[in-house]
Amino acid sequence: MKRSTPMMAAALLCATFGAGALAQTQTATPSKSDKMQAAGQSMASHSSNAMAKKTSLAPGQVRNWKAIDKNHDNLIEPEEMEAYLNQGKSAAKK
Repeated sequence: MKRSTPMMAAALLCATFGAGALAQTQTATPSKSDKMQAAGQSMASHSSNAMAKKTSLAPGQVRNWKAIDKNHDNLIEPEEMEAYLNQGKSAAKK
């Protein structure tokens, strides 16, 4: 009886980890609706990619992140990036 308790504990522990791994595997597999949504997003991103190619940097160039970060918190917020990208558009129009 004394041997069966640690064996049962080990078996329950293995079953718990196995169930957790199985649950992660099942949630990581995309469903049909996820695939359809991803396809829709990729179609929408094609127009975004065309715009991104226009504003991309030349090979060897590095973006100056400190100039983009206006409040100096070492985080690029969406408003800061949008202002930077709009600044590049206005410079390209001139």
